[in-house]
Amino acid sequence: MPSLHIFTFGDTYRWTRLYIFENGRDLEEEVDVEERRAFDASAQEKAVTEESSKFDWNAHWYPVAVIADLDKRVPTAVRILARDLVVWWDRNGSNWQVWDDRCPHRLAPLSEGRINEKGELQCSYHGWCFAPCTGDCTCIPQAPKDGNPVWKSKRASAAVYPSVAKEGILWFWPDTRPEFKSIADTNPPPSVPALADPTFTDELSSRDLNYGYEQLLENLMDPAHVPFAHHGLQGDRKLAGPLNLKVDKLDKSGFTGMARSGPAVFVAPCVFTMEAQLPTKRGATKRVVMIFICIPVSPGQSKLIWAFRRNFASWMQVFIPRWYLHIRQMLVLDSDLYILHAAERKLVEVGARKWETVCYVPTKSDALVIGFRKWLRVYAGGQPDWNGRYDGLPPTPQREVLMDRYWTHVKLCRHCKAALKVFEGAESFLQVLSVGAAATLGVAALKPSPQVRSWSIPLAGGAVLATVASRWLSSFVKKAYHYHDYNHALVK
Repeated sequence: MPSLHIFTFGDTYRWTRLYIFENGRDLEEEVDVEERRAFDASAQEKAVTEESSKFDWNAHWYPVAVIADLDKRVPTAVRILARDLVVWWDRNGSNWQVWDDRCPHRLAPLSEGRINEKGELQCSYHGWCFAPCTGDCTCIPQAPKDGNPVWKSKRASAAVYPSVAKEGILWFWPDTRPEFKSIADTNPPPSVPALADPTFTDELSSRDLNYGYEQLLENLMDPAHVPFAHHGLQGDRKLAGPLNLKVDKLDKSGFTGMARSGPAVFVAPCVFTMEAQLPTKRGATKRVVMIFICIPVSPGQSKLIWAFRRNFASWMQVFIPRWYLHIRQMLVLDSDLYILHAAERKLVEVGARKWETVCYVPTKSDALVIGFRKWLRVYAGGQPDWNGRYDGLPPTPQREVLMDRYWTHVKLCRHCKAALKVFEGAESFLQVLSVGAAATLGVAALKPSPQVRSWSIPLAGGAVLATVASRWLSSFVKKAYHYHDYNHALVK
């Protein structure tokens, strides 16, 4: 049985994939007739009633952020399901607030505001202040205190979304109407057992991606791409082969299925988990649960929150720095980012609703992808409900912008942000050391003496070494925290 040394995006998948192939079949099989019915849209439309076929995108909880990465000192702007949100910490109530990111006065973004001395959110455009939880306006500086109390008008209130912190993730309900204020009491966010179970370890991480929600989920449900799209990172082209995946039950709430090493579960609209199980000689079972929380941001934009939770080797949580793991995980995400970005646009060109006719998927390795596309078409209207806010995909930016790491991950991650600060500080120190050594050598050359000559070689060597180390650090910082391309044609 293959062993696993470091759990990264790559290594977890590699272990899962090898386990699949060691227990898999040698020959690829055609998808059976029942699975092929997933392509027959008319048959599927008749298979569900009008009531059960309707998935309401606006009546579900959506993840906003990994709580550990949020800054309690400042408001944070987030976009989820075509909504601009502001997330901020209510220090009086000791909870996170999720509001509509606009001041009712002149629609300025509240995420550019501040948390004032009273613990209220204050707009930085005209200074209007809003109370936590209710969003009621408490102060309009421009209104005379002895005049009409215009700040008490409902029109002066900020819009507050229901929000809940659960299992390390902040969730929000995308409806600000009063009747949904206590929706968490009767309809809480979905629970992810491996996140709730303290015997499992691994922290949550996140990244914004320049391709859409549909493309993101489809890709994560497709382990067959790993040996090729991530060759040399978490896969090996020579080890590719048939995968016997299947979907057991599918309805508007998602589906359950099987990967070859354990169950696969999609809880609509955001949560997808795959489990890898490894029996041991002692009869116990080592488990790795790959948790992917996929968030629709806007057309062509998505956000991924992930964790590879395991019930063994907890020591790695202490001894392997998160920033080190994240560097590799970012490269894995980058290695198929452009492929997915381009494929999404090709699908839009022919019509996203025609996926089952333009994509030829004859093997069981695509079973989970077929199941997701079936759910999306039959139950969910073919795409997220953007509430009429968007029309079409954004243009493709330059490759460096498309695959940027700083704005899509580093700035959002406390581990990588702290590590970047250290590396940039070390780079600056080396530059100063190089210049200082060279300057000292130059001054000493003006006053030659035996003592000066004895120090000239160490000073010159130190200046050269500091310069080389500084240049290396500069290149490392750029590749690890800004942009590092992956050329499939050159990876052997």
